[in-house]
Amino acid sequence: MVVESILEESRAFYQAQYDHLVGRLINLPKGSLRRQAQGGRSYWYLRRHLSGRGYEDAYIGPVGKKEAEACIAFIQERVKRVEDLRTVKASLGLLGVRKMEFQEKSYQKIFLDLLEVFGRANLWEEGLTLIGSWCFNVYTQVFGVEFYPLRTLDFDFGLRVPYSGQKTDVDQLLRNLGFTPRIDMAYDKIDYELPGIGVVEVFIDQEKSSEGNRQALKNQLSIRPAALSYLHMLVDHPVSVRVHGVHKNITVPSMPAFFVHRLVTVKFGEYRRGPYRDAGRIRKDFKQAALVAQRILADKELKKQLSKLTQKLSNDLRSKMAQGADMAGEYIKAPDLTQHDVVQILKLAGRPGGQRG
Repeated sequence: MVVESILEESRAFYQAQYDHLVGRLINLPKGSLRRQAQGGRSYWYLRRHLSGRGYEDAYIGPVGKKEAEACIAFIQERVKRVEDLRTVKASLGLLGVRKMEFQEKSYQKIFLDLLEVFGRANLWEEGLTLIGSWCFNVYTQVFGVEFYPLRTLDFDFGLRVPYSGQKTDVDQLLRNLGFTPRIDMAYDKIDYELPGIGVVEVFIDQEKSSEGNRQALKNQLSIRPAALSYLHMLVDHPVSVRVHGVHKNITVPSMPAFFVHRLVTVKFGEYRRGPYRDAGRIRKDFKQAALVAQRILADKELKKQLSKLTQKLSNDLRSKMAQGADMAGEYIKAPDLTQHDVVQILKLAGRPGGQRG
């Protein structure tokens, strides 16, 4: 029994190391560094192989420039991380963990294709925002939020209305990627499903879901989105970020907005009430809120952003945010949600019980 306990602890330790390394590698650019001299100066380039196009050199910056050298260090980290990953895999193998049990984590190709297609249509500049668990995954890669495995393959997007961009046939864009329209009569919406891969869902804020706005979206974008309460908290606080493998920046909500929205909707969102209440999904929402809280607590600027955001909330939303935070303790179930996670949530939300740890 003692030996089994030690082995289990060792497996857990190396699995955690594996998760961390794979999560880190997702956003470390692949390729080889090239240094070229031009006009008496030297410049850094990253040579990458692009499917169907051969090799391409991406410009980084002048040799010696602070920003360029920081990027170089970032790229060079991949070599060490890959070697560390080999060592951890070997250790897991010695502990009896089969290769098929390794949990690979990466941006799926279809996800990157979605971001790319929407970028070409200039939708990110016109109010489209990545939300949900894939948004959290981007926080992990771009802002250093602690890794947490995805629990859903749905690709959720919020759209600010009224839409003011060019007319675009989003329905056809999704069909071209292999998605099939799926009518959801319960929520008066059309989703797009790719069997075995996931579902694309587009939402607009409940307060902006007049029939006029919905008809306009049908005419301009050929979509029928679902109405979602409190969505404005996400789409009204956009942040533009670069995702590795996508040419244009995409839009995600600010982390303070994501944190507040999670606490409000975990109890009061349509998808968490009544027969749709799912302890597993609620626990997932709290875990993501806790990990984002941890990142915000470590950054003065993010804390200032959160303070400004909460000050502008109505009394009703502040009350709902507090109720959501206070509910977190009811869903503790390690490792998905720990007491430490709950303390992080309460601390950032300014609630009693947030002073420990």
